[in-house]
Amino acid sequence: MKSIGETTREHTGESTGREAGRHLAVPEAAADLRAGRILLLYDDIYPNTVMLCLPAQFARPDNLQTLLQIAQQPLSLVLSGERLDALRLTETTLAEQSGYDGQTADHYAACIRALLHPMTHRGDFTLSGDLQIVRPRPGGILQHRGFAEAALDLMSIAGLEAGAVLSPTSIYTMDPDAFEALNHLASQWQINLLSITTLQRYRREHRVSLVTETSLPTPEATFQLLHFQEIETGEPYLVLTLGDIRESRHNPPLLRLHSSCTTGDIFGSQRCDCQAQMHSALHQIAQEGRGIFLYLPQEGRGIGLSGKLQAYVLQEQGYDTLDANEQLGYPIDARNYEIALEILQVMGITAVRLLTNNPDKIQALRAAGISVESVPLQTTPTPSNLRYLQTKQQRFGHMLFSLQGIE
Repeated sequence: MKSIGETTREHTGESTGREAGRHLAVPEAAADLRAGRILLLYDDIYPNTVMLCLPAQFARPDNLQTLLQIAQQPLSLVLSGERLDALRLTETTLAEQSGYDGQTADHYAACIRALLHPMTHRGDFTLSGDLQIVRPRPGGILQHRGFAEAALDLMSIAGLEAGAVLSPTSIYTMDPDAFEALNHLASQWQINLLSITTLQRYRREHRVSLVTETSLPTPEATFQLLHFQEIETGEPYLVLTLGDIRESRHNPPLLRLHSSCTTGDIFGSQRCDCQAQMHSALHQIAQEGRGIFLYLPQEGRGIGLSGKLQAYVLQEQGYDTLDANEQLGYPIDARNYEIALEILQVMGITAVRLLTNNPDKIQALRAAGISVESVPLQTTPTPSNLRYLQTKQQRFGHMLFSLQGIE
């Protein structure tokens, strides 16, 4: 029986084969990059130079030497604008102060490692040498059809650090025999290929990518953990699955869409019922032997940890959770479920029994064409969270039957 990750990879076009010299789909290219392999990027529309691409975090003297040997040209390092701003660097050539002459793969590797290290400062480098630093334009490959933008988008899709080593080759894609030469080069060096057009199409159609799949033993059961990542922001979306969940239409699995709560889920805060809901949902899925728990990066109903803690201060002054958000200028609920819906679509989920008291979640799934049966997720109120739960019931419309009879 195939794992849900295998099903997901089939849905997105990723192959399990690893023969080299092939034109890849984007998920396959991301898998190659996660394995530290060199990828050959080419533009099949404009007459741009073909570019060799390597994740910067995997740069070593041996694979950098391979790049130099193939391209016979100096290397470029693409870093995110945020990283270059932190280093106070513009597009330039630079090297380590410690004797770098720009000539060997060893020194390239040392310089790249240092640039990626979070403790590196501007004074650690001199503006000389052969390593070209490139800043990608904002908006990525969707707004700019360039190799730097393509490379960083690929690193994000693959779940890797925001840095890529690029090296141009002498093949031009508009030459009459360009594609024959391109395929010959890829076959000769055992490198797979990806076109800019393929990447652009993928970015238009996908907002999230599957990065990793592993097992996760918990006190309740051993789940399969799928790590998805939002391509634009890098935000992680974690999916715990148990049992065979693919036949969802005729036998809908339990599903919990759980917004992250650092104070509750991790520290057991009694201000909310988040940890109790999390444990109850995992327990019910484990008891049934089948289900999905989707952990969403939506701290504080989408306003973030800092905003939520500011709201806590106002709650101590007498505001309820809704009024505190409005007083701070935040929406009362800033969440949306578009990424969660895309993940469920990729996983092939068409019907669920949704563990929730929140009518907005039910409506969001039904609007996306998913058949939903609501399963209440009741917890025991405490003196610390009673007012919070009453606010959710009275002002957000949550179905909290456990509050019946409580004044």
